[in-house]
Amino acid sequence: MDDAAQDDRAEDDLAWLLPGYRAAPADALRRIQTLCVAWPDLHAAMLAVLATHQELPRDMLAAAIKQFRPDLAAYTAEDVVSLLTAVWNGGKSGFDAVLRTRAASPKKGAGAFSWVKE
Repeated sequence: MDDAAQDDRAEDDLAWLLPGYRAAPADALRRIQTLCVAWPDLHAAMLAVLATHQELPRDMLAAAIKQFRPDLAAYTAEDVVSLLTAVWNGGKSGFDAVLRTRAASPKKGAGAFSWVKE
């Protein structure tokens, strides 16, 4: 394979990271799972998912992340959306503050998404 063909293939492999790319749900879910498993630190995993899947709404990202991170089992989908917002806006210190606050708060009933396991 020549250099030009290798460059084209590399571009195709990374196309999902480019602005405006619309991934098939199954592909996005597979990538989110890979990132969640690869990063043992919750903050790092959520930051990686959020940075690489900005085209997806945060409520969908939260539901997907929650499926693959056992350390989020005690949190509601709404809590995970708050954590994503904290990761994006507040960095590590903001994320830790929301994590502490949400861990101590009383939990509500089932989420608004009937297809999401809580």
